[in-house]
Amino acid sequence: MGAMLTVVHPGELAVDQFQSRLQEVCGLFRAEPAKGRDRVSGCIVLEERAGIEMAHIAKDLQKVRRSGEDCRRDDGEHFFLVIQEEGRALMSQHDTARMMTPGDMMLIDSARPSEFTFFGNYGRQLSVHLSRAEMRARFGENIRSGLFLPRGDYTALAITSVLAKALSLDSSPQQDGYLRESMFGLLGVMLHEREGRERLMQIEADMGGAHLLKQGIAYLDAQFDRCELTIREIAADLRVSTRQLQRAFSLMGTSPTEYLTRKRLERACQLLLDRRRGRNDLLISSIAYACGFSDISNFNRQFRRAFGCAPGRYGQ
Repeated sequence: MGAMLTVVHPGELAVDQFQSRLQEVCGLFRAEPAKGRDRVSGCIVLEERAGIEMAHIAKDLQKVRRSGEDCRRDDGEHFFLVIQEEGRALMSQHDTARMMTPGDMMLIDSARPSEFTFFGNYGRQLSVHLSRAEMRARFGENIRSGLFLPRGDYTALAITSVLAKALSLDSSPQQDGYLRESMFGLLGVMLHEREGRERLMQIEADMGGAHLLKQGIAYLDAQFDRCELTIREIAADLRVSTRQLQRAFSLMGTSPTEYLTRKRLERACQLLLDRRRGRNDLLISSIAYACGFSDISNFNRQFRRAFGCAPGRYGQ
């Protein structure tokens, strides 16, 4: 998965024009351009298909954020199911920080603070707007935001298929009703998935590679905080060559090194968010070492490259 559901045509906008449109469509979110930029290459297109409201959001911003004060000033009428369509982004909400690549999706609550980092590169999301009133009527009060589905998860694939059909030109009014109900049925599956369970992609064309990918991800998820960890050691422990390991991770469009760095940065973001909220008093260097970075300057360099700011300023 990773194919785009739609194609949009970005233009050049002043940052305040883009932000005005963003707030009109999604509520009080603040657009922050990359340093030295006062214009955005992007667009925001709102449409409704099969009774489902969707926003196509394209931009080359550094980040978009919604603070606690923004939430208090602006009623959070929606949950947003955000699907990464192009580029990558780090989405943070409800003590969860996830690196998103095309096909990944995450449920965001507009009543809670959130931050989306786009690295100053062009990227695009499809945001499905879900009425809070309807979501609560269907699923109850305790809807957990920050839920993440990777692109290979069967529920994610099914949601994408429903949206692709809704966005197609050949659906009928009768189909529209079924598509809308299918969408909410799949959201129910997503919401009631056992907490913390994220199924890995299954690659029918290469079951051996998929199995190794599953082993490699499980290994890195458990061991990423070890500073001395090397790709050669991982391959040796899994009894495969480094080339086989690289090939397995290529099925997911990444490499073992990139995945390892992503996991370390995700964990660092979570610790930094906790630090800002007073839940820990760790030094930046301690956070770096706790996440598997053996060199603080390398951590700072990797963090700045990913998020455009120093670790100590993350979440401001």
